[in-house]
Amino acid sequence: MPGQPQYKTLLQTSPELAARVRTLKPYDAVSSREKIDRNPSIQHHKLDWNESTIQPSPKVHAAIARYITEGGELHWYPDLFHTPLYDRLAGYTGSRVTRMLVTNGSDAALELLAQSYLNADDNVVFPVPTYNHFVQFAELTGAELRGIKCSDPFVPTLVELERHIDARTKILYLVNPNNPTGNVYDPEEVLAMALRHPSILVISDEAYFEFSGVSCMDMVDRAPNIVVTRSFSKAFSLASVRIGYMVAQEGIINDLRRVYNPKSVNMLAQIAATAALDDLPYYAAYVAEVKRSAALVVNFCRRLHIPCRTAHANWIMMEFRDAPEMARKMAEAGIHVRDRSSQLPNVLRMSLGTEAQTVEVLARIERILEADKHRPHMMTTRPASNATASV
Repeated sequence: MPGQPQYKTLLQTSPELAARVRTLKPYDAVSSREKIDRNPSIQHHKLDWNESTIQPSPKVHAAIARYITEGGELHWYPDLFHTPLYDRLAGYTGSRVTRMLVTNGSDAALELLAQSYLNADDNVVFPVPTYNHFVQFAELTGAELRGIKCSDPFVPTLVELERHIDARTKILYLVNPNNPTGNVYDPEEVLAMALRHPSILVISDEAYFEFSGVSCMDMVDRAPNIVVTRSFSKAFSLASVRIGYMVAQEGIINDLRRVYNPKSVNMLAQIAATAALDDLPYYAAYVAEVKRSAALVVNFCRRLHIPCRTAHANWIMMEFRDAPEMARKMAEAGIHVRDRSSQLPNVLRMSLGTEAQTVEVLARIERILEADKHRPHMMTTRPASNATASV
């Protein structure tokens, strides 16, 4: 038709990407799923994403099945107030329902905080290395990213981070325990930092709290600018359904509700998380197994002179002369770990599971080392005698 653009021309154009997005790189979601799916002939140990290595509590399976088979309203939107889950969380955390927000994984909580509080002329302070997905959320806002390399990456201190806080700092982001270094920040020191900087939002990302037992939850009562985020993806074995939560004083929660989408947490995730909190002994037993597995790996590494470092979480770090090559050989043997050597020289991060799983994993690693005479060398970041810390 006259005056209409040609179809061929339309195919050659597309909407322009927002300027703030053009320089972003996609989140580097390194996963072993494709390798696992390609080789179903062996038993795989997926130890690259710090997921639980066991299924959720039988109570979770039963609750989901009951909802689906006994008239659950899959055709309705989810419960917008998540009442049963909020009640369980109040009991679990010792906080109040009015100070909680359930989110689509703790990632959604972190994204909500970044979108709600950061302006383009703000800056965010965090240690390097740390959990990169939050950094991407912050970058999307246009805020300045101040990733601080501390003198010892395995022991980043709040003193070192505080030196980089100024009048434009809006968020101090702490993963507690930190991923991948595994260190924890003392809650009293975090509180003192928050009180010294009342205009800064201090985030304590506690995705691994069930393993560390260290939390800033009690500090929320004492400082109006502390926020705690947590996840059901790790110890609670619910990574696939995506559910997490945050706890903060009412002022922050009420402000976040301006942006929060209450439909974002699906009904099956709510049911699963509620049932998980009804079976805490099941998960406590798993956490205890993970800690015993850490001891097994430490003893294995000492016997074979492999430098290693435990974490206050569900993983352990081992150092090899050629970490990428060792990771490749381990993957061929069905052991899928995370190569962190780009940030921590020569380091592989391996998630921990049950004792039985760990015994099998270590047997395979020893066969790899025996087969090619692969010999690790000493850690460059710290002498071997100090290379382990409490789990």
